[in-house]
Amino acid sequence: MKNNLLLIIIFIIIIPAGLFSADTGQVTDIRHKGLSQTSRFTVDYFLMNSIGSPYSEELWQEEKNALMDLDIFADVELQKNKSAEGTILTYSYRELPPFIVFPAMKRTDQDGLLMGPGITFINLFGTGIHQEFLCRVTVVPEVLRARELLSYTRIPDVYGLMFDTEVTINYFRSYNALKLFDENSFYSQAEFKYRLKKYYRIIGSLTSLNTKHDRDSKIFSADGEAMNMYAGTGEWDYIPGAGIGFAVDTRERIMNPHKGIYNEVKFTQYGDKLGGDGDYSEYTYDFRGYIPIGLHHIIHLNMLGRYRPGTIPAYELYHAGGVNSLRTFEPDPDICGQHELLATAEYRYELFANRQITVFDMNGYYGLQFVCGVDNALEWLPDESFENGRYYNSLYAGVHLLVPVLERVRLEFGINSPDMDEKSVKFGINIGWYEKAYTQRRRAR
Repeated sequence: MKNNLLLIIIFIIIIPAGLFSADTGQVTDIRHKGLSQTSRFTVDYFLMNSIGSPYSEELWQEEKNALMDLDIFADVELQKNKSAEGTILTYSYRELPPFIVFPAMKRTDQDGLLMGPGITFINLFGTGIHQEFLCRVTVVPEVLRARELLSYTRIPDVYGLMFDTEVTINYFRSYNALKLFDENSFYSQAEFKYRLKKYYRIIGSLTSLNTKHDRDSKIFSADGEAMNMYAGTGEWDYIPGAGIGFAVDTRERIMNPHKGIYNEVKFTQYGDKLGGDGDYSEYTYDFRGYIPIGLHHIIHLNMLGRYRPGTIPAYELYHAGGVNSLRTFEPDPDICGQHELLATAEYRYELFANRQITVFDMNGYYGLQFVCGVDNALEWLPDESFENGRYYNSLYAGVHLLVPVLERVRLEFGINSPDMDEKSVKFGINIGWYEKAYTQRRRAR
């Protein structure tokens, strides 16, 4: 009798203990809802919570940021169902439309406002490949002054190759109002980012620029200095380029980051050493920082420095002035340099972000930020030193509308060039797309 009683006590203690000690946080199944256009392996590649491991809320936040940065979803949500066996994770997706036909607009410092038909395939083959085809012409300040054909391809790494790739092909005809010549050019670029570890990237790029000579504009003059417009002696200049760099990227998101830094150094060789015209190199430093100072408050700092020793054609000079370099300034041929330093300090108040919208079964999102800040630019020509370069700055404020594909639409206004002697100041207004820290690298086109 005593033995039977002892066995009963043991069962009472051990069996419930075994039940309650089961790890209900362990993931036992992963499910997906809402994937009608996107391949399952595309999203699986970015998942860090896995079957057989404990669920992590921190990993879920990283998963969501990575999936949203694909720019193929309006939203991604996660539902956790716990049971005695463990946790079932159900990822729910609101996909953006597979393609968008839209009036393609672009504002550049060089050519003004361009518009025309465009089509964007947001999620080719269900793998997050982004493909754009655009045809645009100038509408402001002079109708049809510039004409552009553009193909842009972004290929995210969903195959485990550790490479993110961007390919741009651009044909342009224009009267170039900054370089003051009739431009007929063909440009192509391929950029590759190889992920060493979580935060580190090796960057490689290949570029090619072909520019037809304008016989009536062989010399360009700026700030009293005359330069050869072209590098070669034939009918066309051919300038190839090859670059290698290294970056540290700790941003929690690429689109609309709230914290972290992007820090890049890069060397690029152009021209004669690669079998082309001209002979110059470029040393690039690109810093972008994001500091949260409250639930809705963000400080954004960025600096872009580019030093280019060697002999360059004048059409490759940098120009500052406009929505993608020096806001509230009007583009000016004299505000130019072979070398440049751009810097911005900006305060952002995020009123809201990622509000969902559905129209005719098409999903989207939007957000709104109020911003103010100061832009700075230093440009210097070959015969000038850094200390003798020309410095400009402007104060601005405005609103940023956060949307898919374009990332942000920027409306900004402000003042520049205060003159105490003349008791005058200049006012300006700009409309732009994308993060300025991104577009200032590619602002000419």
